[in-house]
Amino acid sequence: MSVRRPAIDAAMAAMSELMAERRRTSMAWVRGCDISMAQLHVLVTLHEHGDVTLGALADALSISAPSASGVVDRLVERELVVRERAEDDRRNVRIGLSPAGRRFTEEMHGLGAGEFRRVLAELSDADLGELVRLAGLMRDAVARIAAEPRAATG
Repeated sequence: MSVRRPAIDAAMAAMSELMAERRRTSMAWVRGCDISMAQLHVLVTLHEHGDVTLGALADALSISAPSASGVVDRLVERELVVRERAEDDRRNVRIGLSPAGRRFTEEMHGLGAGEFRRVLAELSDADLGELVRLAGLMRDAVARIAAEPRAATG
């Protein structure tokens, strides 16, 4: 049984507020981009997984290959995604982000160095040091918990 600590509840609330604010700003930005949710899902999947085959993309999105192909076609037209045939097997086509697609996903996620630096610049050097320390502790805790055997659910 897990012990409830007020500090854990406070940390959870603070992290939730941070993530909610980031989601709000991301979604406001996406709404202004004239992009469908299906296209957004493809871009995010490619951002997270790198270049993939059409079948792997369809599997990752839990949609049919023809549906994935249609979404990819529209993203290719917008020059956000590229299709590349393998030199050794022309039947093997990989889908990946174009440079414009990579910039789009980085901006959407706030991963662009410029925006992230501006956010960090709002913090003092002492706060930045503490952020680095705490992020390391969280990373290590996540790794430890991920390495634990999972209890069977049923």
